[in-house]
Amino acid sequence: MIFDTMVARAEPASRLLFVLCCAALACSGAWGANDGMDTSLVVARNAQHYVVQRDGSSTLTWEQLTEVAEERGVGEAGQRNFNVRTGLEDLEVIEAYTEKPDGRRIRVQPDQIKLQQQGQVAGAAAFQDVKIETIVFPEVAIGDKLYSKTRLTRHRALFDGQFSDFTAPDAHPTRELSLTYDLPADMPLKSDARGFKLASMVSAGGRNVYRWEYVPADVPRIESDTVSALDFGPRLLVATFQDQAQLGRAYDQAAHAAAVPGPRVKALVDTLVRQLADPRAKALAIDNWVRRNVRFVSVGMQDVGLHPHPADTVLENGYGDCQDHAALMQAMLAAAGIDSTPALINAGNLYRLSEAPSLDQFNHLIVYVPSLDLYLDSTALDIEAGYLRWDNLDKPVVLTRTGEIRHTPVQQAGRIWSRYRVRIAADGSATLDFKRGHEGWYEENARIAVAGMSAAVRAFQVKSILLQKGMKGSGTMDANDPTPTDPGYVVSEQGTVDDWAYLPGTVGIYADSSFHVGVSWVLHAMTREARRTQPYLCPDDDFTEDAVFELPAGASVLAVPKDTRVASPYFQYQSEFRLQGQTLRVHRRLKTVKADSRVCTPEDFQAMQPDIRGMMHDIRSQFILKMPEQALAVRPDSTGLKSVASRDER
Repeated sequence: MIFDTMVARAEPASRLLFVLCCAALACSGAWGANDGMDTSLVVARNAQHYVVQRDGSSTLTWEQLTEVAEERGVGEAGQRNFNVRTGLEDLEVIEAYTEKPDGRRIRVQPDQIKLQQQGQVAGAAAFQDVKIETIVFPEVAIGDKLYSKTRLTRHRALFDGQFSDFTAPDAHPTRELSLTYDLPADMPLKSDARGFKLASMVSAGGRNVYRWEYVPADVPRIESDTVSALDFGPRLLVATFQDQAQLGRAYDQAAHAAAVPGPRVKALVDTLVRQLADPRAKALAIDNWVRRNVRFVSVGMQDVGLHPHPADTVLENGYGDCQDHAALMQAMLAAAGIDSTPALINAGNLYRLSEAPSLDQFNHLIVYVPSLDLYLDSTALDIEAGYLRWDNLDKPVVLTRTGEIRHTPVQQAGRIWSRYRVRIAADGSATLDFKRGHEGWYEENARIAVAGMSAAVRAFQVKSILLQKGMKGSGTMDANDPTPTDPGYVVSEQGTVDDWAYLPGTVGIYADSSFHVGVSWVLHAMTREARRTQPYLCPDDDFTEDAVFELPAGASVLAVPKDTRVASPYFQYQSEFRLQGQTLRVHRRLKTVKADSRVCTPEDFQAMQPDIRGMMHDIRSQFILKMPEQALAVRPDSTGLKSVASRDER
């Protein structure tokens, strides 16, 4: 049975750098070896028994017994969901009940077994056979045991004559988790096990029966930004495919016919590329058209099968899953004279391929153009053609046309710049102007996010940021496409602040180089963990920030931070502070990169610490401003800020 942990396409954490970072970032301190364990439920028994036929069809008999240990576990345990594709699979609930502490069993009635549409395919007629069958347990409370025995019959395999399965333990205390695979002897089973042991293997009557058992272990807390726990934690994958190439070619055989260009596709492509001579320009134009005009329906390949709709049908429907998008892209590229191939990929945070070749390790399909060495993902509405979403970078892919294993790029072009000006008045109030430009892969990402913001959210943006800083004020937000002087998609914010600094007197003011997010945000994110024991996603950012603080007449600067330089295999960083009269200029530049991989190790983390401490010291630095009491009686000056009386006159 495929677990949602693996097959659901993971949505990436937001990379929209102008969106407010509202959560406090705190170091984790020391954690115990079992701090990831969720004790609200106890898995008393999870026994799965597969009987596989030579054509790959199978029957799964599944027994589950769960104990409710805490109140917060009632909601999670109170219903049990099963993904079912009608016409391909049948689910039979053999027995289900709630067992009370006194031994009474309250049986699940037929009307407590619900069959409903998966929410993500609502309004997509082509996927109406994708269902969820739910067992709703009655009268659930702390101390109850919830039992179900089901039989799932799969009438046709995803790949003819092949079988695969994936299992990972829940984060609950688990007493028994076993998997039995009963296959014909001429279907040898490859396995990739971590935290599971092969308890027995029996050959008899022309069949092999394998029994695997989970070895209970501590469940560590998943650290921030870690890669998938399946890359380093317990899991069991089994498959009859002998290698990744065989798997890739099997997919291509099942899906290739859908990618033949029909009349609709040919006519559309002719209008899109008629005026373009460069093959890359043609490919990008096609990808941009598809991602903007064909709605992406997010359903797992395991749920809908491996037969994408014909390209002309996808075009007519105006929507499709990743397989449909790939088929349409291939057809359109072919109509433009460009050869391409689907590429199986994991679009979450899984970075390693299993030794047991299985579709279970993939949850997405993109397109690769060999002649251009170009990957295209038309499902990514928020990424311009020619770029990949950040969670598709540095991933192993299987090119289905040839079975070749390749890697997507480790990095791609993208930069954030900002210009920030703060005019501080003698009474500590201020006005601010801020611009942030998003270049490369960030550009479309920012444009789509701003387009999704309501007028009310935009109006509240500056006020929200100031409130996070402990200040009162308000302002406006705007956005514009690139200009010769402002490259990239530019988000602008202007505001007035009542209490930027408490003047008169001597105060320390943070020497910020950005109004919000930016270099400071990136560096604080690096300090979320005090130590690391798990592989994690390396920071990958490129920022250039320039700020100008215009200081009030009569004020003097007693101290300015020192410049900082960092150059290492992980960071290129510099900061500069220049005081000229009543103007302080602050410049920061940060580029984070691990040249050969998106994945960092605990050893990398330790090696980074001296650099991180030095950079954190810099972004927390302040300049010291002194405003004499008598200087507060200020007349209108060049800043245009309001005049105020001295404190004695108030």
